[in-house]
Amino acid sequence: MTRLALITCLLVLSGCSWFSKDEDGSDGEPRDLESFAKEVDVERVWSSRVGKGAADKAIRLVPAISGSRVFAAAADGSISALQRDNGRSIWRVQAEDFYSSEERDNAFGKDVDIITGGVGIGDQLLAVGTSAGEVLALNQSDGSLAWRSRTTSEVLAPPQINEGMVFVHTIDGKIAAYNALDGEREWLYSTSIPSLSLRGTSTPIVTSDFVVGAFASGRFALLDRQRGLAGFEQRAAIATGRSDLERLVDIDGTMVIVGQRLYVAGYQGSLVAFNINNARIEWMQDASSVVGLGEGFGNIYIGYADSSLGAIDAETGKEVWQIDALLNRSITTPVSSGNYVVVGDYDGYLHVIAQSDGRIVGRRKVDGNGLYSAAVVDSSQVYVMGNSGTLSVFELK
Repeated sequence: MTRLALITCLLVLSGCSWFSKDEDGSDGEPRDLESFAKEVDVERVWSSRVGKGAADKAIRLVPAISGSRVFAAAADGSISALQRDNGRSIWRVQAEDFYSSEERDNAFGKDVDIITGGVGIGDQLLAVGTSAGEVLALNQSDGSLAWRSRTTSEVLAPPQINEGMVFVHTIDGKIAAYNALDGEREWLYSTSIPSLSLRGTSTPIVTSDFVVGAFASGRFALLDRQRGLAGFEQRAAIATGRSDLERLVDIDGTMVIVGQRLYVAGYQGSLVAFNINNARIEWMQDASSVVGLGEGFGNIYIGYADSSLGAIDAETGKEVWQIDALLNRSITTPVSSGNYVVVGDYDGYLHVIAQSDGRIVGRRKVDGNGLYSAAVVDSSQVYVMGNSGTLSVFELK
């Protein structure tokens, strides 16, 4: 009984760290893939094994590109810098090596994922979050440790580095800013979180003036980047229903800023177009999303919780198109590449979709263990971190 009581307490106190609903908030059987008229070839440029894939599906590590290099991390603690043109290793380090043997014994359990959030880059640094509740900042040049700093809780979103500061969103509803030179914490913004929520956090958007954070309460906030004070808070969803499950309004997915507008979508909530200049909502429509948004072609692309994919006119909020060809396939965050939108799915396929009308124009099996991390696009090349711990680069032709 004592053990059961302890587990119950952990579930209540953990919030985002425990609950998931089919990993992406969807129900139902995945739709079988149908044939299509291929218009785009998805050609592999190179692949490189970074490390071991994550046991926790909420850990969705993304690569980061800087100049002629691409940086990637795996859940087993491996961090690599690779040549962008051919995938050859420049340097490779292990996160555990930055801890003493005694610290490792206390910080990391056996067969537990070590790196939980990343990769963030900027100011010649690379940053990841670890399951020890810390942020590691490495020098991009050689992978040496710049600093380690304690966080208030687990980090699942990539740390954001911008103009001398590192911004970290933890699953206990806090955003912290650290000095990029020495890792000293500059400020901490805190918000209350519900007792039950989806496992994950949104990635903050950082500009030269403010930081945008979105939370499990269904609210988003614009924070002053120097002091962490909220200049504006807005609710993107209102919890309704009687049960905790019905009242889930978590914002975990990718937010987008286009011009003066911020676009935010939450689970069992709304897709909101918010004017940053006058702090007003320009339009809002019912939507439910876990992975969030992409943009391009004058549209906002939303991956709905059931893995249907929609294009919404960014100006008016009117639907341009919606497809259900990938229903319940746990699609990743939609990203734009040229004339196309790219998403991955639970079965390891990368899908290429026309931005104009939503037709599927290309497809390739990428990873037998599936894809949960969003792709990173640079021009016509698409960088994909598979669940097996392999980074692959593809050219859309």
